Amino acid sequence: MFRRAALLRSGGIVVGVIAVGLTAFEVTLHVTAIDAGRLKAIPLPATTAALATPSPLADVGRVALSRVVTVEADRLNEEALGTGWLFDTRGDFVTNAHVVQGALTVRITDRRAHTHLAVVIASDPTVDIAVLRSVDGFAGRPLPLDRTAIIATPLPVVDLASSRATGHDDISIAVVTESGRDVPLEPGEVQPGSAAPSVYHDMLALSGAPVFQGNSGGPVLDDQGEVIGILTLASPNRPQSYAIPLTRVLDELTQFAARNG
Repeated sequence: MFRRAALLRSGGIVVGVIAVGLTAFEVTLHVTAIDAGRLKAIPLPATTAALATPSPLADVGRVALSRVVTVEADRLNEEALGTGWLFDTRGDFVTNAHVVQGALTVRITDRRAHTHLAVVIASDPTVDIAVLRSVDGFAGRPLPLDRTAIIATPLPVVDLASSRATGHDDISIAVVTESGRDVPLEPGEVQPGSAAPSVYHDMLALSGAPVFQGNSGGPVLDDQGEVIGILTLASPNRPQSYAIPLTRVLDELTQFAARNG
């Protein structure tokens, strides 16, 4: 699902959507949260910078793909699809809170098309993160995490997603052009009474990769294969997207995963 903002939330096929209006970034720029479902997927054109990025990043992405899953959230009148990634050896996966918000049941589907029932261990809609646990466990090594507080830009990265959720490629190459970006959502994109933020703070700005509904919750990896961010917002009219820096939410994710569920 997507939320529309001055930026775009990356979400699942029918997954939670939030539209955002980017006033601080540019008055005329509209962004949508990448959720799959109520919003029409808006392809973003690739840029020369992205195409010129060294191919080894794609190799890094291919190695990590076995730890990336489709998140399927069944709601009252719809099914939402998003992306998640393996966080630990207990079968815990990270995704965006807006992907699983309001879900009655949640499933994760791996790269071999095996489906696992999952439960939402905890979520924090104020920063848009959630941890899901596979009920029957999940074999595989967790994705390695980058714990560096400062990210030097420009930084070539690879975005991973569930092609089942997006309807597009699993791997896309981008460049982190800025850190610390505040991204406001468009008026009306956050429902009254929702704990979702009207402004996303301290985001990583990425350029050069197309982002689609269903991308929400996907990992952003550096050239070492370490997760540096969680893809969450994207612009509908340019190759610009935004990720939550992992270091900003890592402590909270770790606390969530430590729960018994």
